[in-house]
Amino acid sequence: MVSARTDALAAASLEAVERALAWYADEVLLAEKPPITAAEAADLRVVLRGEGSLRPAQLEGLVRFTHTMFLVGQRTADVPTCNLGDALTALAAHGAHASARWPWRWDPTLDAEAFAKLRFSEASAGIAKIRRQNRDGWAAHASRNRAFIEQAVSGCARRDLAVVLGAGQAFDLPLPELAKAFERLVLVDIDGPTLEATISAVVKDPGLRARIEPRVMDLTGINGQLVRALEEVFSHGGDAAAIASDLSELCRSYWLPEPPALLGSNERADLLVSDLVLSQVAWPQRVHALRLYEQRFGKLAGEAERTWVLPWWELELRIQQDHITSLTGCADRIVLCSDVINRLTLVDSAGVERETGRKVFALGVSQLAERIPRALESDQHEAWEWVRYHAGSGNAPGSRMDVEGLVLRERPRTG
Repeated sequence: MVSARTDALAAASLEAVERALAWYADEVLLAEKPPITAAEAADLRVVLRGEGSLRPAQLEGLVRFTHTMFLVGQRTADVPTCNLGDALTALAAHGAHASARWPWRWDPTLDAEAFAKLRFSEASAGIAKIRRQNRDGWAAHASRNRAFIEQAVSGCARRDLAVVLGAGQAFDLPLPELAKAFERLVLVDIDGPTLEATISAVVKDPGLRARIEPRVMDLTGINGQLVRALEEVFSHGGDAAAIASDLSELCRSYWLPEPPALLGSNERADLLVSDLVLSQVAWPQRVHALRLYEQRFGKLAGEAERTWVLPWWELELRIQQDHITSLTGCADRIVLCSDVINRLTLVDSAGVERETGRKVFALGVSQLAERIPRALESDQHEAWEWVRYHAGSGNAPGSRMDVEGLVLRERPRTG
């Protein structure tokens, strides 16, 4: 029997999802095209209570159900609403899907070998290159992002400690302004050299520099373990189907008995910023695994690609939700900024760049609010477009991202 993660955050989310499922059980009988059937809803209730593990086929149904309930709740005030963030938070409260083969634990350190294999330095260099090639779009995004964070600062009752997660590049962060506003400013990133270079380049005043503390940290806490688990899987001589099965088991085994701890036990931030981190916390691992797979078996396509992607999508959603959970309990005000939808573009025959209609949902949802669990509430929200890079010749796609920012706080606890 696996121990459970029980806290007020998970309890509030589970209550919200159970109330929504109870309402849905009656209403689904009247719907012509329900997002999931009554039987599927009943099965999800069993899973969310920790009495069974989420099957791969259930993930898409869970996303459809929670999205529907989120939209219905926006239109009708008396409907018991929930969202995907609630469902994933409730799932994280127990380890029904945990595996003795891969016992996960949160470890914020990352060894040099795993860091190199996940190519974090190359990712930092790639970000800098894309920015140089698309200055106008990046400058417009940076202006909106900085203004949003600075507005959040104005609502802080105290100015002792601010913490910024994902501060490595800092092209869209108001670092000098934060250093002036707070007695201490902790900057966190997984790429230590890039973080140090950024601080040296952006903060020139020695007095402000003295207030800044860089911290190198793996926010997921599982990157080293995952790299070693992938090496174990690929060390065996199985065929493509056997390796894919092992990878699926590995992805679906993810569960942290304790949520990530981003600050020290005696630290509490007045402002905690997670900036463009959420969509990226589980992406390098997926790319690394795909690279290893295709080196051995060739490029994935068709149904094999879909079968391979589904468990990685579930892992991605779970790691993202644990990151959101980690933001609670250690700060009075939380700023969460993330890309939500990537809208692809192409240059048409007339030479005009247009959207293709294809959208990539970085968080599995259409709005950032759909990932925020019930125990948190927002008092500030903004959305803007980020022209990340333009389409090129030869059908090279461009990228326009929908970015959102939320300022969050924990709801007052009752009862």
